Amino acid sequence: MASELHLNFIPIKGEIPPLDIFRRVRRDSEKIPHGESLFGCRLPTKDAAEHEWRQYVVSFEPRDDFEAFTMGARAPVHLVQRAMIAGLSARCHDLAGLQWHSSLDNFISEAIFPVGTHPEGEEEIVLQPYFLGATKQHGFLIDFHFRLGKGVKFNRRVQMLSLSLDEKFRRNLDYYADRLAKIESFTSNRWKQLTPFNLPGSTQPLEFQSGFIGLRCERLKPKVYIVGSGAGQREHKGQFIGVKDVGPWEPIETCPPLVFMFRQQDIDHARRLARALRGREPGIPFAGFDKLFRAPLEISSNPIVLQDFSRAEMERALAQVKGPPGPTHIPVMVMPKDEDAYAVHKALFTHAGVSTQVCSTEVIADDYALQWSVANIALQIFCKAGGKPWKVRPTDENSLIIGLSQSHKVIGEEHRVEKYFAFSVLTDSSGLFQSINVVGEGNDETTYLAQLRKNLRAMLVENASQFKKVVLHTSFKLKFAEMQVIQDVVRDAAATTAGCQFAVVKVNQRNRFFAVNRAVNSLVPYEGSYVKLGRDEYLIWFEGIFPDNPSVKKAIPGPTHLSFLKVSEERLIGDEQILQDLINLSGANWRGFNAKSAPVSVFFCHLVAERLHEFQARNLPLPPLHEIKPWFL
Repeated sequence: MASELHLNFIPIKGEIPPLDIFRRVRRDSEKIPHGESLFGCRLPTKDAAEHEWRQYVVSFEPRDDFEAFTMGARAPVHLVQRAMIAGLSARCHDLAGLQWHSSLDNFISEAIFPVGTHPEGEEEIVLQPYFLGATKQHGFLIDFHFRLGKGVKFNRRVQMLSLSLDEKFRRNLDYYADRLAKIESFTSNRWKQLTPFNLPGSTQPLEFQSGFIGLRCERLKPKVYIVGSGAGQREHKGQFIGVKDVGPWEPIETCPPLVFMFRQQDIDHARRLARALRGREPGIPFAGFDKLFRAPLEISSNPIVLQDFSRAEMERALAQVKGPPGPTHIPVMVMPKDEDAYAVHKALFTHAGVSTQVCSTEVIADDYALQWSVANIALQIFCKAGGKPWKVRPTDENSLIIGLSQSHKVIGEEHRVEKYFAFSVLTDSSGLFQSINVVGEGNDETTYLAQLRKNLRAMLVENASQFKKVVLHTSFKLKFAEMQVIQDVVRDAAATTAGCQFAVVKVNQRNRFFAVNRAVNSLVPYEGSYVKLGRDEYLIWFEGIFPDNPSVKKAIPGPTHLSFLKVSEERLIGDEQILQDLINLSGANWRGFNAKSAPVSVFFCHLVAERLHEFQARNLPLPPLHEIKPWFL
């Protein structure tokens, strides 16, 4: 059913005026220093009607060896966006006392305006030039962002200033209204001072429409969870209630005994967590692991008492947990929040093939935090014991989803890559985790990319006979050269494989897009809503409200940006089944019953990449990535 969402985009009125620029031909492999004055752009050699275009170095100011050139109506999007930032910057310089700064690189240009200063950091309004292909209009995305101060640790106060928590440090159910209020406060005051302004070399003021633009919105089917095993299998709207009512989708006969690991001063925290997991902690309304997952929970009476969290102590504990036949227990580590100690513990144990559960003393001591966390802790233990709590009802088509990401080892201030490393996470369209595989590894980029090409091609060819559709989900962290290899491999696979369709979709949850549903008081879009931004660009909401239940019961995040990078057939761009698979995969996150609603193909990649980055930065051993159990939860 179609409706309308209002995007945080203010378009330009009319056409972009001709742009007067200065340019010279860009030399082969020439690198352009970051900054405001120079940038690279592909331009016609004489006029836009010509077919011959070349790479140029461009400036908005006269320079030696640069020729003057006027770009008319067919100006490239990147050139217009840089011109918009340059024009806005000139206008900002004219306004005395205005605080602002710009962020420029070869891909994204932004103007940033501080609107509130706190000891923890800065509230900012960010303006990003954008071309909305759906309406063929240039304009600005306007968004709110909280920038964490240098050296400031992430805490609940930071979450409140970021709008994810309310003033009482509870989940912010008014997130959409609060974010919109921050943006509208800027557009109703400072924005009017900034506009109109002139583009470089133009005498024609650039004027903007008033208010956010409305875009047609479609809805996909809501997620449906499959719980219960065998003849007791059922479909349910929610994971927790479903598992509670009929049990997990793939149960375990028994959970390996838990062996608690803690320092002597943390023994009371360990005892409290053990009681909570058994459903026996006063004030914590959790029925217990055994009742929720239909499996007995045994806790070893011989815990491992640590002297500290040093590597030597972790190795001693590992030797006790892992005997000659292999791991016989699931270690549960109770420790204060400490990134260094956590990384050492996780690296050593996962390298040895031992999945562990880490719980912080801060969460255990906080009644409210433990109340919300204990079911999720139990869920992660259940998964590490080999259980599968639920899956999502898949679409009719038999599809394989491959998530791709990288975790290169970078050293030095110049960020030199010492080791290249890429991996894949395979799931089917029901969200069931299949495996993690290394697809590229090497000490130099050439070797790494060749290996990535070879392994990815083999993976696609192998699976093409088993599935009707193979879809690759990539994250925004992949580099241009990696993206190029992926697109080339998919193109070749599509040309040589009959009966299987291929698509590459870039999934980016960190973006400047935001939209509101003015049909409801909360302004929150419906779950499964999606908006077409351009030929191959979409926004999609993995979480939201429902028409039959419009009340907001948890904090709803913003949209995810999708780009269809490569398809074997043009009709696959915006294919509803591919979009529906993304929605379904966002419900398959076993990290928690109310965990981040992101497609597991990308989210699991993010978790693995984050862990590998920590391990490599500290020269710690890496885990066996082929391990089937999801150790990274």
